[in-house]
Amino acid sequence: MSQPAAAPAPIDVGRSLLRGSAWMVGLRWGMRSLGLLNTFILARLLTPADFGLVTMAMVVVSLVEVLGQSGQMLALIRLPSPTRAHFDSVWTLNILLGLGITAILWAIAPFAPLYFHAARATLLIHLLALRPLINGFDNVGVVAFRKELQFGREFAFQLLRRVLTMLVTLGVALWLGDWRALVAGILGGQALGTVLSYVMHPYRPRLCLTHIREVLPFSGWVLATYVAQFATDRADEIVVGGIGSPTAMGLYNVASDTATSPTAEVVVPVARALFPVFARISHDAAALRAAYLDVFAATTLICVAIGGGIALVAGDFVAVALGPQWQAAVPLVRVLGIAGALFGIMQNGVPVLNATGHARLAAYLTASRAVVLLAALALAGRFGDILTVAWARAVVTLLFIPGILLALGRVMHATPADMLARAWRPLAAGLVMAAAVGLVHQAAPPVPLLRLPLDAASGAVAYTAAILLLWRAAGAPAGLEAAMVSRLRRTRARPARGETG
Repeated sequence: MSQPAAAPAPIDVGRSLLRGSAWMVGLRWGMRSLGLLNTFILARLLTPADFGLVTMAMVVVSLVEVLGQSGQMLALIRLPSPTRAHFDSVWTLNILLGLGITAILWAIAPFAPLYFHAARATLLIHLLALRPLINGFDNVGVVAFRKELQFGREFAFQLLRRVLTMLVTLGVALWLGDWRALVAGILGGQALGTVLSYVMHPYRPRLCLTHIREVLPFSGWVLATYVAQFATDRADEIVVGGIGSPTAMGLYNVASDTATSPTAEVVVPVARALFPVFARISHDAAALRAAYLDVFAATTLICVAIGGGIALVAGDFVAVALGPQWQAAVPLVRVLGIAGALFGIMQNGVPVLNATGHARLAAYLTASRAVVLLAALALAGRFGDILTVAWARAVVTLLFIPGILLALGRVMHATPADMLARAWRPLAAGLVMAAAVGLVHQAAPPVPLLRLPLDAASGAVAYTAAILLLWRAAGAPAGLEAAMVSRLRRTRARPARGETG
């Protein structure tokens, strides 16, 4: 093909928003389900120290790797009619960035043990430094899946990539039974994913530097956002790596993954689907405001349910899913589950700002939170332990929610009252869910395998019932609750129509 993407045609915004979000949520949940299953199996084959060693190395790799996330792929989505030269320029830039990042990692790897107090960190960083190099050769043509709103193809590509990574990791874990399985999964999965990108899309890129200057002005502010975002996402692991052993690092990493991934795997895919849709309606203030408030309401409802639910069942969940050697992770899962819910409520507006041309504001907001979070985590690490670090993350996120939402509201022309009207019902329902789970937990038999499903079911029923009752009491306004009730009514009506026909 000569050009991966044509000029965009008019779209049905609401339909595209719902369809794209559904595909991306399905993708991320499919990938995350596989990832969590992979983690649960590996947790019984490997030790917390194995996870901790690889996590220490990946913190360094990711810290340098983020320099290559300058938004060049997003720039292709924003360009109305990119040519082959645009795509080839981005592919060439990705290769150059991969080479540079790998070289930097090889140079700094010998210094890593000075901070992490783990001599093997140097070897691991040298091995994992190959990931950005391999990633640079990914077929740039696959970005057309998102640009052209072909979310089904994006779903298939990303899910197959995750399956290949999982198979490699589990195979090596069964064979060798130590940290080498995690390294093999990261590198092998990346290499197979790169091959898959050429199988899934017919575009064949060529070396080209013609349009790099055209891409970079947009990418500069996006890079600043990514760097700040990395600081907020991984700063706690950096602190834990400096104050704790590989075992403590492994406990924190698996607890964070277990507690925050379910929430993130709703927020991140919705944001991924929102970017091209919001980019197309960025000049329609009314449509932008309505779409953002709908997304904010749905995100709050889902994040409270998932993050709060994880915190409530943390003890039994760790016992059943991870095993007794991970029992020390239970308080971490509770605190980080709450932190994940708060982060999900706050974060979804940042990609909307990028999509609507407010990349500078997105960078300022993310950077300011990163600075405060880094200071709080440094103090927590200096005067506390890894649980104190987790609490610092949750508290800083909570404190930043009002300010970030106010800034987003000014851009989206939404008032605090608009947001409060959409947030109070999920928050109240969360309290009802906590009370219901507490009562059932006390009455249930003290067997984690039996008590966990009882607690989870009672929490889900209580939360759903509370949401619907509060929605009715508020006058049944439009939103996610209305869509749920409408879908339920249509589902119940189908058998009746079939019988009369």
